[in-house]
Amino acid sequence: MSMNFENYLKDSKTWLHELCDYLGIDDEQKAGRIFRAVLHAIRDRIPAGEAIHFGAQLPIIWKGIYFDGFTLHEPVRIRHEDEWLEFIRSKDAFAEDADFPTLDHAFYAFQDVMSFLRDHISEGQYNQITEAIHSEITVPA
Repeated sequence: MSMNFENYLKDSKTWLHELCDYLGIDDEQKAGRIFRAVLHAIRDRIPAGEAIHFGAQLPIIWKGIYFDGFTLHEPVRIRHEDEWLEFIRSKDAFAEDADFPTLDHAFYAFQDVMSFLRDHISEGQYNQITEAIHSEITVPA
């Protein structure tokens, strides 16, 4: 099996460019931080087995970002939307004030990322993620 890093980079950049459109921003660095934060929040919120299946559908570079820091875990318990949005903000390390200055910013970023994922992963996987997050959290159908 040959390693075609050019194709890996191309696939990941394609996702990033498309994600910028979904987020309505031109800043790829910011889009990447937002995507990473939401991916890590989802990863830590859903059961480990589902997290692994979800990660398998990502382009290889995004897969590496998604699994960075991953451990087998019990899903983080989150019951309310504000708690979920704060959890997403916490996944953005030192940039949360710039990327998610308010919970509204986190809400709309989460909605946009989920819409992006709905269009880029299998329907079954998307439905598993939305069911695992929690019924109190608004997720695009």
